[in-house]
Amino acid sequence: MKVAAMQIDENEALNIKDAVESRQPLDFFCYTLNAEQKARFQNILKIFLDACDQSYLYNYLSYCLLELLDNASKANAKRIFFKENHLNIDDEKDYKAGIKSFKEDLSENPDRYKNELEEGMLQVHLQLCANDVISVTVSNNTKITNEEYKRIQEKIDKTKKYNDMADAVSDIDQTEGSGLGIITVVIMLKRLGLDNTNLKFRTTDKETIATIEIPKNSLMEI
Repeated sequence: MKVAAMQIDENEALNIKDAVESRQPLDFFCYTLNAEQKARFQNILKIFLDACDQSYLYNYLSYCLLELLDNASKANAKRIFFKENHLNIDDEKDYKAGIKSFKEDLSENPDRYKNELEEGMLQVHLQLCANDVISVTVSNNTKITNEEYKRIQEKIDKTKKYNDMADAVSDIDQTEGSGLGIITVVIMLKRLGLDNTNLKFRTTDKETIATIEIPKNSLMEI
């Protein structure tokens, strides 16, 4: 289902609740992740968690969701930037040369790639599912590079020694500008009694997929 208006109408809310009751996955997507679309994704998450009787998770998972959505959206836009500037995203030298300019370009004009994303069918997907495990999955339909995957895994592995943000701030490489966010996601999960194993990244030839998995039997209301 394509993300449209920020507010979710009564029929959409009922569809979300019915999917939770029938243990069916819910899937939503967008091309450009603007403020309105972020708010809609958050509203969807709230209705979903209410239907799961896990409303208290919202403040934690809402942050995590926005971080994963941002990363997925930027990954798609990054491919367009590198292609337009004739840079090979899989080449380490080109990658280092291009990533700083890309961040500046995106910061100055967040909607810069709107048309190109739609024309290229580059989407960000959110899938929610509630079985014995509550899962929040964010994916984008571009393949992560080996260097990007390595950076993400290194940051997730580092979270084993972090208890809070103060431990992390001075110890990360923010070349991508997203390292702190990924670490904060894991720290949020730790506050729920979970750890870095509950955040999983994987890639296929066509997608990059990030999933937060929370077994229902591990949940304790805070």
